[in-house]
Amino acid sequence: MLNFQKSILICFKIKNGGYLKYQALPVNFKNSWADDHVPLQYLYGIKKNKGIFTSKVLLKEWGIREKNFITLSGDGHTWIVLDYRNNKLEPEITFIDIEENKITVIFKSFKEMIDNLFEYEDEDDFSNTVADVNTSRLAKELLKSTDINNKIEGLYVWSSSYEDMDEMISIIINFLETETDMAIREACTEIVVGLIRSEYITDKSIIDKIKVLVDTDEEELKINYKILMDFLNEQ
Repeated sequence: MLNFQKSILICFKIKNGGYLKYQALPVNFKNSWADDHVPLQYLYGIKKNKGIFTSKVLLKEWGIREKNFITLSGDGHTWIVLDYRNNKLEPEITFIDIEENKITVIFKSFKEMIDNLFEYEDEDDFSNTVADVNTSRLAKELLKSTDINNKIEGLYVWSSSYEDMDEMISIIINFLETETDMAIREACTEIVVGLIRSEYITDKSIIDKIKVLVDTDEEELKINYKILMDFLNEQ
């Protein structure tokens, strides 16, 4: 337990979550992300009612109801979690692949995961060129890209950092009002619903506006609208 506590505390003491320079983990199986590695592009921070403390909410939204998982990173399609199923003192590191419907233990400890992180070089990966800037600035640069995937990555990176969040929420609302690309609309909806459920967004006027924006006939948004309304009706 001491090794685990020491490893994770050192990481979050240096920076409480955010984007990582070494953003990939080697694996020996094919997955929906790649043939030989899985992503760990950022870590959720530790903050009351936010970051990794929203694990159950985040995973439940994607159909994962295991109580012994704590999210370290993920965008809904894949997750990296602390897995306490077999060891209550020092968790294993587990990869969840929603698209492939697979849950796979990939490392025996947090330290082993950190020791295996590597910098994945991809000529088309814009984020590698700006990995040393602060997280919200990185996200803003990604959002300027013409590439849809970079924009979506920017949204998830920004939402995991808890930096300049009022600005990010305004951008998301603007995207929901004006953006036609369904992948971006889906990401915006997922993020903003998660922020409401984790009680980061509490302003009733903003919540009411979001309710109107995500109440559409678009199939991709319906599940998150239902999640949002179920949560609000329980309050």
